[in-house]
Order: sequence, then structure tokens, then C-alpha cells
Amino acid sequence: MQSIKKQRGLTFISWLVILIIAGFLVMVGIKITPVYIDHFAVKSALESVKNEPFSERKSKVELRNMVLKRLDINSIRHVTKEHITVKRGTGSRIINVSYEVRRHIAYNAELVMTFDETVELTSN
Repeated sequence: MQSIKKQRGLTFISWLVILIIAGFLVMVGIKITPVYIDHFAVKSALESVKNEPFSERKSKVELRNMVLKRLDINSIRHVTKEHITVKRGTGSRIINVSYEVRRHIAYNAELVMTFDETVELTSN
């Protein structure tokens, strides 16, 4: 029978498994962090359009171009005009930005992130 003192600690294999799992999580974090930073820029662009004076009076094309210009300034290239929809609500305009981002993880594994942000423009 082995004493308790000889059974303390992790083996080399256990440390290796822990390091592999931690490395994988760090790699995934590194790949998805820029996507979420870009998403916050998209939310900021929508809020900027919402705070613009008389934005609810602008046409659909003007509103879409306003959002696209703000995204272009922030170098957001994966959101295109096809992802932006502008609808008329009751006494307001509704801008929706809905898009999907795919990031390659390893071999045939991909991480798919979908985003859907909506802002309502009302008279100021």
C-alpha cells in the first residue's frame, strides 16, 4: 500500500491535458475577441444614427448609407448593405442589422456567431 505522501500532485499526463485544454480555450478566445469588438462598433454606429437629429425623417437609403458610413469609418467590412434593413413603424423608423460571422477553429471545425441588433428612431 502506497503512503498518502507519494500520491500528491498531478502527473505529467494530467498537466499536459490541462495545458492542451487551456491552450484551446485561449486560441478560441483570440479568434472571437475581434468579432465581438466589431459587434460593439456596429451597436455604436446604430446608436449614433439614433441620436442624430431628425434621423427618423430620412429615407431608407439615407439611413442605410448613414450606418454604412459609420461602419466604414470603423473598418467593419463584413457588414454589407444586404445585412441592413430599414422599416417604417408606427410613427418611427426601425433599423435592423442582422449578420453572421464564421471563424475557422481547426481542421473542419468552425465557430458560427450570429448577431441581430435593432434600433428604433423616434422623433426627438
